[in-house]
Amino acid sequence: MRTKTFIAVFFGLYSLCWNYGQEPDLTAESADISTESYSDAFQEHFFDALREKAIENYEKAVEALLECKQLEPDNDVVDYELGRNYLALKQYAKAEDHLLAAVEKNPEIWYLDTLFGLYEERNDTDKAIAVGQRLVEANGKYKENLVRIYMNTRKYERALSLIEELDKARGKSAEREKQKVWIETRLRLEHEPETPEITEEDTEPENELEGIYRKIEGYKKLFNHREVLEIAENALEMYPSQPGLYYNKAHALNRLKAHKEAIAVLQTALDYLIDDVELQNNIYREFVIAYNSLGNNKKADEYAGKIKK
Repeated sequence: MRTKTFIAVFFGLYSLCWNYGQEPDLTAESADISTESYSDAFQEHFFDALREKAIENYEKAVEALLECKQLEPDNDVVDYELGRNYLALKQYAKAEDHLLAAVEKNPEIWYLDTLFGLYEERNDTDKAIAVGQRLVEANGKYKENLVRIYMNTRKYERALSLIEELDKARGKSAEREKQKVWIETRLRLEHEPETPEITEEDTEPENELEGIYRKIEGYKKLFNHREVLEIAENALEMYPSQPGLYYNKAHALNRLKAHKEAIAVLQTALDYLIDDVELQNNIYREFVIAYNSLGNNKKADEYAGKIKK
């Protein structure tokens, strides 16, 4: 089939193999012509999908791929590409459905890798670990990814065990040394004796807020952006008019690549900001990071121009 040849060539870089149950009857001229026409339609839609995806027009790419799926419902590459485009659109449920379908039909390592990335982006750590373990079986390099997942889910002993395995197999690395220091610091913080409970009569709300900011700064130094995000969000429930908390939430969101959400939070921070030039400059800097990351250089330059010397 020309469709099969076309796909196999296109994905030759990934060494895709296609195993259709029946070959076309080349002795039947009419069937061959029909197959050729069918194949041409598939290729046309598939190339349309690739072109639209290249210019980040993911919805159009999905439309073209759905046409491909009508022609070849069991084609795992079509499911894989649908999964990737739905992932770009943040339509995680649909992305998961198609990626799982692709993996079920053909458990290729790059299919699993994309599924792993989906679960990471969605913070679905249990599923990420399950897929990560399958990836490790296929290729040991994915142990590095599992270390990160174990750290994010506070499975520190497992993370340390994997780091030791990697050190023995590949030699020590600066990145893994930083991870070990981070884990050891986190374990010390968790095992420190709890401080006596302080009643409202013993302290003022401002002192509690200062403690929250100190905690946030500590985690920022450890580059633990998820912890910063969690602390800021929880604190905002008690202090909903604190611009500094909105700033720190946006700071974490930017580092977690949630730039559109960061922009919305930064706008709220400005709404509550009163006479704090340093914080205002920091907020503008986060706007610059967010808009640059989204490719909106005009808005990034606009906020860069607002930063006061």
